[in-house]
Amino acid sequence: MKKIIILLFILTSGILKSTAQPNGGFENWVPEYTFESPQHWQTFNFLSLLDSQNPLSAFKATGIDKHSGNYALKLKTVYFPNNPMPDYMDDTTGGAYTGKINPSPLSFSVGFPYTWRPGKMEFWGKYQAVGGDTAAALVYLQKWNDSTGARDTIALGGTNITTTPDYTFFSVNITYYSTELPDTAAIIFVSSKHNDIARVNSTLFIDDVSLTGWVGVDEQKSYEGKVKSFPNPARDEITIVSQFEEADHVEITDVSGKLIGSYKIQNYKVIINTSAFADGIYFHTLHDKKDKILFKGKFSVVK
Repeated sequence: MKKIIILLFILTSGILKSTAQPNGGFENWVPEYTFESPQHWQTFNFLSLLDSQNPLSAFKATGIDKHSGNYALKLKTVYFPNNPMPDYMDDTTGGAYTGKINPSPLSFSVGFPYTWRPGKMEFWGKYQAVGGDTAAALVYLQKWNDSTGARDTIALGGTNITTTPDYTFFSVNITYYSTELPDTAAIIFVSSKHNDIARVNSTLFIDDVSLTGWVGVDEQKSYEGKVKSFPNPARDEITIVSQFEEADHVEITDVSGKLIGSYKIQNYKVIINTSAFADGIYFHTLHDKKDKILFKGKFSVVK
């Protein structure tokens, strides 16, 4: 999944972006080169345009394989014998993301204009896993930064999907580490998350994708500057300091939303050993004794 995350960061660094709300019900499909694509979404079928030996991995689903309406999205894990981006994308997977690809010259348009602060990404899905394979869903909210000439990711949510024979409702919490309003949202689904356990023919069905709820900024603003984490990026350990007596413990999650651990705050700080953490982005959430969320932030681990 690390490669998919890197790929998504690369794609969202581009200056192009789609101009329409994505078709979360996958009801609208359009002819695109040698295949059909759900309107306002791009699939990893674009790899077949770069090399004809790369098979298609995304298809229109209907009948018992849709949740509502007429169609759903079907993602099938395949092996790409000629992967043109091996440093950024696994050879064995299938995927889709909100956006568009222009193959000649090669350029990407990822995300859609979005200026809200949703609390959740919701969707219906079912997953036919081969072996111990695992699928995944991710959502990024970003804002253009004039000073850096790139997009800052201000919120992130994700979940793993294991064998789910029937359509199931998924509700993914979105974690914020900025009080900014986004200008763009990007959503991605993959039928195999980890290359080492990916299995050809694992199949993910997705339907009725939406961003819901609202996360306010006033409470987080009151804590900004009063919670610090260092060093950032971390290597072997990170220290999180809070100036508030009510801060009781810190929860650490990875980019998929998996809980890494819960750590008690003592004397206004906690020191967390990160030597066993994999390289990547992590999120820390401060809670009081009643488990109320006080503050959310992020840090990275680089070995």
